[in-house]
Amino acid sequence: MTTKITLSLAQQATALALSLASSEYNNRALSVAVCDCNGSLLAFNRMDNAKLLTIELTQRKAYTAARLSTKTLAFLQRLQKENLDIQYFGDSLLTALPGGIPVFSPSGALAGSVAIGGLSADEDHQVAEKIAQFLTDIL
Repeated sequence: MTTKITLSLAQQATALALSLASSEYNNRALSVAVCDCNGSLLAFNRMDNAKLLTIELTQRKAYTAARLSTKTLAFLQRLQKENLDIQYFGDSLLTALPGGIPVFSPSGALAGSVAIGGLSADEDHQVAEKIAQFLTDIL
């Protein structure tokens, strides 16, 4: 029997707080989503004035990162490199927008994912990577 690793409530709260603090530093509104290793939503926050579309897209980024165990930026690059249509994957919740990052335990097991939405694609990716790395470090 294998034991699944998941992000605790305290770790989820830390991810939310870090993302909000990061956004306040840049004075920009964003959304953050945290999923478990299956892509099920654990936590979500949308800052005041964050775009409404970030509600769905940010959750999809986190879902995709967990379901595929890869960064959404890497998924986008694969789709482009191999000239693949995202619909080939048979999952309508997948997205290739940058900003979703899987979180792995020190042993390499997938613990969940974190995603940021509302900034530029590069900024979403960078902020999510920092939060994912922090979560990995405290697992």
